[in-house]
Amino acid sequence: CIIDDDKIYTFGIKKIIKNHIPENQVLIFENGRQALDALIEKADKNVHLPDVILLDIDMPEMNGWEFLTNFEKIRKKIDQEVQVYVISSRIDKTKNELYKVEWDDQVSDFIRKPVEAEQLVELMEIG
Repeated sequence: CIIDDDKIYTFGIKKIIKNHIPENQVLIFENGRQALDALIEKADKNVHLPDVILLDIDMPEMNGWEFLTNFEKIRKKIDQEVQVYVISSRIDKTKNELYKVEWDDQVSDFIRKPVEAEQLVELMEIG
């Protein structure tokens, strides 16, 4: 699952995933609100959620931090592990360490854009 408002970025990421792991279904949402609504609907119907979420921070309507806060409520209701990777151009070493402390229980890792294809494939295979 990709949650990012940059259509060019999401197109590229989806293409990389499909080229390397063609059996993966890729859901794309332009903001946290769209993603949250869709994931709540899936959880309510006991439909399997994505194993991996690639989450941007700066988005309109509902940003990545707001999404994480609300997604935690869904996690408590489901019996499934979901790996969330925050992927943002605004991540740096100092902030990364601060974010890890604050969001450690909800985020698997913080990754700076642009993400390399090999790293992306590795993340998807882990999930």
